[in-house]
Amino acid sequence: MTYQNLQDSEDNSIESVLGGSGSGPASSDNQISLDPTSSNSITLKGSAKKRSLSDWVSGPRGLLLGLALGLGLALLATRLSAQRTAAPADTPADIAQVSSATVTTARAQTASVQQTIETNGTVEAFDLLAIAPQANGLQIRSVNVREGDRVVAGEVLAVLDDSVLRSQIEQAEAQVNAALADVAQEKAQAEQARASLTADRENLSRYESLFARGAISAEELTSRRTQVATAEQTVGSARAAIESAEATVRSRQADVARLMTQLDQTLVIAPSNGIVAEKTATVGAAASTGTPLFEIIDGEQLELAVKIPQTQMAKVSPDTTVQITSDSDANLQLQGTVRSIDPVVDPQTRQATVKIGLPGSDRLRPGMFLQAAIVTGSRQGVTVPAEAVLPQSSGGFVVYTLNSDGTVKANAVEVGDRIPAEGDTPATIEIISGLQANTPVVVEGASYVQDGDAVTVVSGGNG
Repeated sequence: MTYQNLQDSEDNSIESVLGGSGSGPASSDNQISLDPTSSNSITLKGSAKKRSLSDWVSGPRGLLLGLALGLGLALLATRLSAQRTAAPADTPADIAQVSSATVTTARAQTASVQQTIETNGTVEAFDLLAIAPQANGLQIRSVNVREGDRVVAGEVLAVLDDSVLRSQIEQAEAQVNAALADVAQEKAQAEQARASLTADRENLSRYESLFARGAISAEELTSRRTQVATAEQTVGSARAAIESAEATVRSRQADVARLMTQLDQTLVIAPSNGIVAEKTATVGAAASTGTPLFEIIDGEQLELAVKIPQTQMAKVSPDTTVQITSDSDANLQLQGTVRSIDPVVDPQTRQATVKIGLPGSDRLRPGMFLQAAIVTGSRQGVTVPAEAVLPQSSGGFVVYTLNSDGTVKANAVEVGDRIPAEGDTPATIEIISGLQANTPVVVEGASYVQDGDAVTVVSGGNG
């Protein structure tokens, strides 16, 4: 089919719709045109006549024309809808800023701030006991404790070899038994002497009666008297021998007691409760009475020796509260008290040594280096959580506050004392200037925001 045939076919279709006669090709004069001057009429060129718009939209022609217009409008609506869906939504320039970080906030508080003297020092034993063996020259058989062990009064720290002492004790006890036998023998002899003396005295009495009657001579009476005197001397000698034998027994018993004491001294005993600070005892070494085997912190009492300048001495007195912390152990947070202040000031440094009593703690060891904040008074000040205070590379510190529109503002502040954490209460820092009380400040997330950033607050007060 040629282009002309296709055109003729389309003309015939239009003519049939418009009511033209015949089925052949339409005349070129029968063309349709819209009258640009009127919206209510369609003009047919050639033999067609003008007809009103109401004639066209009535009957089958109007139905077909309505269908065609409806399909066209539906297609146009579909294309417009697709364009709106595919095109990105416009964002007005004046929409609120998108938050750049999620933070928590807390309000600056008015609190009592302690005035302190910051210093540091070394942990020492309050009373260090040197424990040396009382038995000399004996070999160490066993050591029962190590450095750092807690001991109680009377606990055996080490045992010395007691085999030689035990043999000496057995020998001394044998000598005691021999001395007791001598005492028994002397007592028996003394009994015989006393019996002889009794008999001689009875005989002397008879002889004195006989002499009075003239039955015996004076010589015989004198002989009997001499025999009685000799018996008395024998009894006295027997009594002295008994006393000597008993003294020997006591001496031998003293030897046994001394050796038993030495046997007890083979046990090196803790004199009081405490902590083993140092151990030099080793198994197999010979013990000497002049060489300590252990050093014990008496009563587990430790103290912190710190230095303060003489200009601050007037502010410190015994029983003053001291906050103790450690740079190497964040969990070590203790409270001590000033125990004493040395009366002498170092002429070179112009400082005095202050001894601070420490409470018992498993974290403390002699020789540790700790920080001390000696409390000298208190004042009212503004405090914020320590996490909210950020140091700046150029110097100084910044605290971010939360504005009512959800943005943050950087505030340069001057900081004062740091108040350490206590229990569930976190550490805080005093703000001397640059921030008012009751102002919401950024805590968690403060290091991730900048001045003017919009943030999302997940907890805390936002003012």
